[in-house]
Amino acid sequence: MTDRDGNEEPVTVNESPHVEGSAAAGRWGFLKSNDYRNAKLMAAVAGLLGFILAVLTPILPINQKTSELHWPQNDTVGNVTAPMVSFVPTSMDVSVPCSLARSLPADGGVLMSTVPKEGKQATARGLFVRATDKSISMIVRDVVLLSTDRAAAQSNPNCRFVMTGDGGGVTASIDGVDPGDSTSYSTPDPDMRPQIIGVFSDLPADVSRDGLSLNATVDTRFINSPTPLKLAAIIVGIIATLLSLLALGLLDSRDGRGNKRFLPAGWFTIRGPDVAVFAVLAAWWLIGGNTSDDGYNITVARITDEAGYADNYFRYFGVPQDPFGWHFQVLSWMTHISVATPWLRLPSFLLGLLGWWLISREVLPRLGRSVRNSSAAVWTGAMVFLTIWMPYNNGIRPEPAEAVGALLTWCCVERAIATRRLLPYAIAAITAAFTLALAPGGLMAAAALVAGLRGVVKGIVDRRGRDGLLPMIAPLMAAGTAVLYMIFYSQALAPLLEGNKVATEVGPTEQWWQEPVRYYYLILQTGDGTFPRRFGILMMILALVIAIFRLASRRSPQGIARAPMWRLIAVIIGTMFFTSFTPTKWTHHFGIYAGIGAALCAGVAAMMAPALLRSRRNRAFFASAVLLVTAVSAAGTNMWWYVGSYGVPWWDRPVSLGGVKLSWIVLFFALLTAAVGLWYHFRDDYVDEETRTGSTRTGLSRLKFSPLPVIAGLLVVFMLASFAKGAWVQRDSWSWTKSNFRALTGDECGLANDVLVEDDPNAALLRPAAVDGKPAPSPRAALAGQNVGFTRDGIPAGTFIDPLEEKNGADEDTDPASAPPTAGGGSATPGTADNGTDETEQNPTGAEPTAPASTVRLPYGLDPSTTPVLGSYGAAGVNSVTTDWYDLGFEAGKAPADKPLLTVAAAGSIEAVNGLGAVTPGRQLTAEFGRREADGRVTPLGRQLMPVDAMEQQYWRNLRFAFKDAPPRANTVRLNVVDDAAAVNEWVAFTPPRVPALRTLNDVVGTTDPVFIDWMPGLVFPCQRPMAVSYGILEIPDWRIMPDADATKRNSQTWSDGVNGGPLGITDGLLRGTLVPTYLRNNWGRDWGGLERYTMVVDAQPADMVHGTHRVSGMYNPAPMRSKGY
Repeated sequence: MTDRDGNEEPVTVNESPHVEGSAAAGRWGFLKSNDYRNAKLMAAVAGLLGFILAVLTPILPINQKTSELHWPQNDTVGNVTAPMVSFVPTSMDVSVPCSLARSLPADGGVLMSTVPKEGKQATARGLFVRATDKSISMIVRDVVLLSTDRAAAQSNPNCRFVMTGDGGGVTASIDGVDPGDSTSYSTPDPDMRPQIIGVFSDLPADVSRDGLSLNATVDTRFINSPTPLKLAAIIVGIIATLLSLLALGLLDSRDGRGNKRFLPAGWFTIRGPDVAVFAVLAAWWLIGGNTSDDGYNITVARITDEAGYADNYFRYFGVPQDPFGWHFQVLSWMTHISVATPWLRLPSFLLGLLGWWLISREVLPRLGRSVRNSSAAVWTGAMVFLTIWMPYNNGIRPEPAEAVGALLTWCCVERAIATRRLLPYAIAAITAAFTLALAPGGLMAAAALVAGLRGVVKGIVDRRGRDGLLPMIAPLMAAGTAVLYMIFYSQALAPLLEGNKVATEVGPTEQWWQEPVRYYYLILQTGDGTFPRRFGILMMILALVIAIFRLASRRSPQGIARAPMWRLIAVIIGTMFFTSFTPTKWTHHFGIYAGIGAALCAGVAAMMAPALLRSRRNRAFFASAVLLVTAVSAAGTNMWWYVGSYGVPWWDRPVSLGGVKLSWIVLFFALLTAAVGLWYHFRDDYVDEETRTGSTRTGLSRLKFSPLPVIAGLLVVFMLASFAKGAWVQRDSWSWTKSNFRALTGDECGLANDVLVEDDPNAALLRPAAVDGKPAPSPRAALAGQNVGFTRDGIPAGTFIDPLEEKNGADEDTDPASAPPTAGGGSATPGTADNGTDETEQNPTGAEPTAPASTVRLPYGLDPSTTPVLGSYGAAGVNSVTTDWYDLGFEAGKAPADKPLLTVAAAGSIEAVNGLGAVTPGRQLTAEFGRREADGRVTPLGRQLMPVDAMEQQYWRNLRFAFKDAPPRANTVRLNVVDDAAAVNEWVAFTPPRVPALRTLNDVVGTTDPVFIDWMPGLVFPCQRPMAVSYGILEIPDWRIMPDADATKRNSQTWSDGVNGGPLGITDGLLRGTLVPTYLRNNWGRDWGGLERYTMVVDAQPADMVHGTHRVSGMYNPAPMRSKGY
């Protein structure tokens, strides 16, 4: 591409009139004639036109989709749903005649509401016009706007409640009555607009509809298409920009140097490092782990087409990712072909190959002959590139494209400086702008652009007299702003400014001075600070420090191109500076350093190689520093995001060998090497030159090698081996390797084919067996069996039936008027009392009270009227239960393929085998198998089995016993439960055993039901259909798929909650979820995640919306959007 001698700038070739004259007779003669006057004119005019049109594009008019809700509908006063993703409409008006209260019961009811009264925090969210026995009130967000006497109002035919709300605020009044303090209300606060999930009423369906109405305009400001004027401006602007670049290229050619070869010799020559990088990336494409936000990105991509824009979906009240995030559109196009993970990862794989190609063919040769001729440098570049790429860039986040975009920008800038031409810099401006438009991390490309600005400005100044200033500047301005055509093709400026305001207010929004938090996360023992994530970044920082010191020293390394090396350093430092202003500080952003960071490490490897660094002391200290960074890195775990850790060794702890942590072993060698370097430091004053430089080939001097590529290569092998082991361990269950290879054969459904669902737990309850000629006991009597101390109410009142309850509690932030039943205060499906069972409610310890036996809540939709339960909470002494025998219906060794498990719903502290294979302490609950003969006698067989428990908390969960571990001839089972703990918090509760017929999640949920798929598991459930967004209305889901319980509490329930504009703010108000028992095939102790079945809290039909289109200015803002809080 350019000269490779390492000089900062090449020798300028003097122009010759003869060269220009002969060129004028060739191509583009019209533009080259008259001293290139026409080329200058085209460059200036077309460049300015392209720039002006690009700047005007955001404010040009657009066609905006509209959607309106009008109620009542279909000649009836019925409940309708219309959950708005923006939560509130841009404008609304309400009218409710007071006379309709006569159609309600004497104790009152809801005349109209925008959130069902049964929903969570209903009055805190929505609008309610409701009657009590004495009054009629209008309430918005827990504020009573209006109130009047019911008897007088419902007898007054002229009385009606009215309200209007828009961007100017909310006004309300009671018309037709004498004015008073409570008959009018007004506020300029637009946030008083209520949330609309639909329209709901307790009125009879056939009541008179005269004067009753609700009209609302859905916020569709982001669903746009370009007008003919805007489309024409974009087309003309793009053509003008291209023409200006053509003219700029012609002006560049006046240097008389002829056309430079675009691809240098040896570009396609395959070398050893190329083969290694290709092999590793190809393997990692199929067996490697996912990145943190893959599920987030693919879900946004899948709903983009129907939504009309890249709706953020999981947060931010439905604002788009724009002006960042055009990769969502690319992903959306890809989903039309397939949603299989190998297909979605293909761009990352190809970008990885392109990134290495640019490093090895373009970047390293520009760093000087000592770099391009050093095998240590090339292998260092390859291995460090992989150590950053593999943990950060193997998914569908934008970092792979940002890393490669930054490399392309740097290469174009270097070509511009080396050739003294401006067209490469204009191309660099385009690549930088498009890279920046991917995500804020694209600022790395902007840093590359700025790093070379001085050399480019010098070239412009030198050419000013020949080509003029405007013909050179205008094309650069047009090139740098051309990305606006893409960003604002269908969007406008005002909506994006409003969306950015909402995203900033919702957050997370960190300040620039909090940038150290990002590096703090890198050294935490979490998924953000793992061994693989730390190594490449910390090594890059070490290389940065060394490079600065080496280049700043008086004796610069020979054969190193100082100027390109300094610009490489400037890119990294500039990126660190620019990214400090980005609002989030996650470590996954470090993936942008894969290209530039690897190139810097390669340059440092050449500087510190024996050929350039002759001092054996300094080489020893360098090796010690590399080992020290490796030790710090190895102190992290080998954790990978979500399902990526399945089967991977050391996923929950630092790597250890023989019980000794690897970090300590490496630290020992780091200190030992430092001691050797210190010995050399004192010893070298008394030895000859050959000994001091290690040229004698004796003793330690024979160990001449570069440690960086070796250690980086070992880490690459370690990552590959980790996932190979994971694939082997999970060979009968689920792993990325197995899933991706299945996808290549057409089975694209990922984890959905290995998650097994217990669709009907009530039907799976085992029947008590008839033993010793006696009739089978009742279910309640069979569970009690031989009972000492266990009671029906032996369960704490606050016991959760669902891990989701742990975040907010069962009802602590629920609207009091519509609070769901709690453990101590009632059940949605209360049980019935049964004679013969002690139902004591004593609490001698003074601890949390027990739940009354008739109100004990059971998990998984188990019916309390048919499912007995016993617990030991509150009982003193040693308590025990040996249940009666239950009939399995088959021999354990001949269990049907769809019935691999015996399960027990239990709560409390229970001794069990966890997902790691370790035994967690607790109370004893074991399964004892036996064989019932023809005469009814039962003979116990084998040892009692300890359960497998995927949870360690005390809330209700499923204990699992695999039939493959049971005696093969067993056909009956009973439970033995012992609570011998004195501590009040050590208790156990359980229900009868079940043998469920399991079906895959893919069979139960299917591929057509709308599903709320949380952002973490989105990638591994490609066959399930995410609930859609259309015209600003969210489709009501039938199911919810969640990650493991801990991730759900820490991530899903906080990130997607209603306070932050997430879909939980809609589902919590409209739906009730029931956790469905699920299991990961042949990995019974793994908490893979959860499946919830949703049911509506009230009968309602989807509203019929009125759709349309209107033309608006790019500066049109219909109303402020709701942001933080609701």
